[in-house]
Amino acid sequence: MTKDKASASKSAAKPSGRRARAPKEGLLPPRGDVTFSEDERKRRTLFESAKKHHRPGEAELNYSGALPPWSPGWLLIQGARQNNLKSIDVPIPLSAFTVVTGVSGSGKSSLVEEILGRELARVLNRAHTAPGSFDRILGVEQLNKVIEVDQQPLGQTPTSNPATYTGLFDLIRSLYAKLPESRLRGWSSRRFSFNVPGGRCEKCEGAGQIKIEMHFLADVWITCDACGGKRYDPQTLEVTYRGKSIADVLEMSCGEALLFFESVPAIQRILRILCDVGLDYIALGQSATMLSGGEAQRIKLAAELARPDTGKTLYILDEPTTGLHFEDLRKLLSVLQRLVDLGNTVVVIEHNLDVIKSADWVIDLGPDAGLDGGKLVFAGTPEELADYGRRRAAAPPGKRKELLRSWTAEALIPVLEHDPYRERPLYDPAEETRLLLLQKEEAEKEAAALQNVPMPWETDGRSWHVRSRRSRNGYPCRWSGQILAEVVDRIEDAGLLSETNWNSRTVVEITARRAQLGWFFHAHTGDEWLLKLKFRVPRQAFTKERIEKELWLRPLNDVAEVPLYGTQPRVVVESVGPWHEIELRVFSYDEFNHPPFWNFIDEAVKAFCAYTDSLSGESKSNPKKKSDEEWHFSKEGFSKSAGPLWDFDLLKDAVDAVRAAAPGAREEWTRKATVSFYRPDSPDRLLCVFYTKFRDAIPLQINMPKSSAPVYTRRALNVDVEIDDSGNDSDLYYIRLTGRDDLAAGAVQKLIEESLRRGIPEHR
Repeated sequence: MTKDKASASKSAAKPSGRRARAPKEGLLPPRGDVTFSEDERKRRTLFESAKKHHRPGEAELNYSGALPPWSPGWLLIQGARQNNLKSIDVPIPLSAFTVVTGVSGSGKSSLVEEILGRELARVLNRAHTAPGSFDRILGVEQLNKVIEVDQQPLGQTPTSNPATYTGLFDLIRSLYAKLPESRLRGWSSRRFSFNVPGGRCEKCEGAGQIKIEMHFLADVWITCDACGGKRYDPQTLEVTYRGKSIADVLEMSCGEALLFFESVPAIQRILRILCDVGLDYIALGQSATMLSGGEAQRIKLAAELARPDTGKTLYILDEPTTGLHFEDLRKLLSVLQRLVDLGNTVVVIEHNLDVIKSADWVIDLGPDAGLDGGKLVFAGTPEELADYGRRRAAAPPGKRKELLRSWTAEALIPVLEHDPYRERPLYDPAEETRLLLLQKEEAEKEAAALQNVPMPWETDGRSWHVRSRRSRNGYPCRWSGQILAEVVDRIEDAGLLSETNWNSRTVVEITARRAQLGWFFHAHTGDEWLLKLKFRVPRQAFTKERIEKELWLRPLNDVAEVPLYGTQPRVVVESVGPWHEIELRVFSYDEFNHPPFWNFIDEAVKAFCAYTDSLSGESKSNPKKKSDEEWHFSKEGFSKSAGPLWDFDLLKDAVDAVRAAAPGAREEWTRKATVSFYRPDSPDRLLCVFYTKFRDAIPLQINMPKSSAPVYTRRALNVDVEIDDSGNDSDLYYIRLTGRDDLAAGAVQKLIEESLRRGIPEHR
C-alpha cells in the first residue's frame, strides 16, 4: 500500500463509538459490495458526527496519508529503516490495542522492539539503549513510561519463582509474621524468607534442591534430603495459617491460593491478576527454571499490572499467546483490554487471528520476508483490513499488482465473517475498588482478631519470663529462670519500689514508686543463653572497682555449658549521668547464688530509693533536688553568662507532640542533658531523644527502623532533617528545634508516627 494509510479505531475496546473515529471519505479505495451489520452502521454514523469537532494533532498533520480523528492522539514513527524496513511511516493510536502482523521476517521486531521500544525506553525510562535507524517519533510526550514484557526467564535458580517476582511473597511473609505463634517466638517476616539465614534450611540454602555439578553434562538438581524440598527448618514450619505452613502455601497453585487468601485483599489482588492472565495452574513457588517463555512473560505482565497504574503507559509484548489454550487466550485478551480501558496503549506482535480480530488497530507489514518485506501493507481496523483483502482479490490482474498482498487479510476474512464485530463491556475500576473495600473490611476484622489474641506475657508475665520463655530467635531460653524469679522476689521484699512489670515479651522492669524518676531494674530475657540483669545505682553509693571485684563472673571461655566464647567480662559497669548502670550476664543459678550478689541487691535498692527520694525535694537552690522534669525545663545546666536562646515553652510543646504521637511511651527524665522516650510496643527500644542543654537549639533524635530510602524529605516536612544511616538496626533522623515554626508543620508527629508504623527495628 502506497499512500492508502488510513482507518478507524475499532470500538470493540470501548463502551460506545464516541471515542472511535472513521476515515474521511475518499481516503480508502472503494470497498465494493461490503455488507455491514446494524451495529457497524451505527458505529460509523457516530464516527462521522464526532469528526466535526476534531482538531488534528501533530502526528496526523505530519503523516503522508491521512489519519482518522482520534481524541487520545497518535504515535507516529517516521522513516523507519532498520534492517529490511523501507523507510516507512507507521501510525499507532494511543489508548488503543494495536497488533503488528506480517509473515516472519517482514520487519515486525525491527519496528516494534528495536525502534519503538528502545527509543521510548531511552527517552522515558532513561535507559542506555541504542535504537534502530529512524527519523523521529511524534507523540512521545503523551506517554510517561514504556514497559516491554519479553519472554526472558525470571531467574536462573530455584529461589526465583512467581511469588517472589510479583512481590506476593513479601505480603505472605508479613502475614505469617503477624500470627500469634510468630509473635510468641519473636519472629519477624525475615524468619519466613528462604533467601536469608534464620528460618531456611541451611543445607540447600532455601532452594529446596541441591545442585550437582556435572563436568561434561548439564548440572543436575536433586531434592534436598534435609528439608524434603520444603525450603525451611522444622521450627519455621510449625507456624501455620488456617492449617497451612508457609511451605504449603508455596506449593499451592495460584487458583488454590486465591481461595485460601480470600480474606486478605492485598494478597488476593495479585493472585487474581495471575489468574486473569491464565496462570491459575502455576504453583506460587514453582522454580523459574521450570517456566516456559510464555509463562515467564505473563508473570512479568502480572507484576506490572500489580503496580500502580498511570494510564499513560505503553506496553509492548512479543507473541504472548504462544502455546496458550483458548480459555487462557480469552483471559489474556481481557487483561490487555483492561489496560486499554484504563487509558494505556498496548502494542503486540502477534500471528494469532483471535487476537488480531479483537484489536483496535492492525499494522500489517510485508508483503513477504527479507528483501521482499519491510513495507507498510496496511494500517487500520481488522474489518478494514478484511475489506482491503476482498478488494484486492476482486481487482483485475493489472490493478491487483498495484496493491500489496496481505496474507493476514486473506486469513482474517473468514474469521470475521464467522464472528462479526460486537461491543464488549467496558472495564469498570470503580466496581473493583468497591469489592476490594468490602474485602478490606473483612480482612481488617480478621487482622484485629489476630492482634487481639492475648500473648502469654500479657496474661501471665511471670510464668512466661521464668518458665515458658523463648528467645528472640524463637528457641527456648537455656539460662536458669530461677535467677530471675529470686532476684525479683528479693527486690519486691524490700517494699520500696513499684510493682514489677512483666507485660513485655523480652523485658522485666521495676521502677521507682514515681515512674518519672526512672527504672531501677531491667531484665532482658530475649537471649537464648544468657540472662541480662541491669541495675541502676547512684555513683556515690558504689565505686566501679568494688562492683567489678565483688560481682565477678567467669569469662565465657571458662563456662563449659555455654557454646559461646570470649574473654570479655560478664559484669559491665557504665557511668550514665548520676548513675552506675550495672549489667550482669548470667547463665546458671549456681554462679549467681553467692552472698556478694544478694548483698549487692539489698544495698542497691536502698541506695537507689534514697537518691530518688532526694530528687523529689522542692529546693530550688540545688538543681539535683529538683524533680527531673523541672531540671530540664529550667535554666540550670547553662552558663550564667550564656543561657539558652530558645523558649522553654518550645521544649514543653515538643514533648507534648511526642506524647500525642506515641501514647503510652515510657519516658526517662533522670539524665542531666537528655530526655528519652521508649517505644510503647517495646519498652526497651529507644524511640527518640531530646537534647535539652544545648544553647542554640533543641536537637531531637528519632530512631527510624532501617530503610533503603529516606522516609521524608525536607520538602515534605518543611524543616531541615539530617539522616544518619550508618547503623545496622536504625536510621537516625535529627531535627533542630529553634522556634514554634518548627512544630507548626507537624514534622515531629509525622516522624514519630512513621517510626511506630514501621514496627520494631530488627536486630541484624
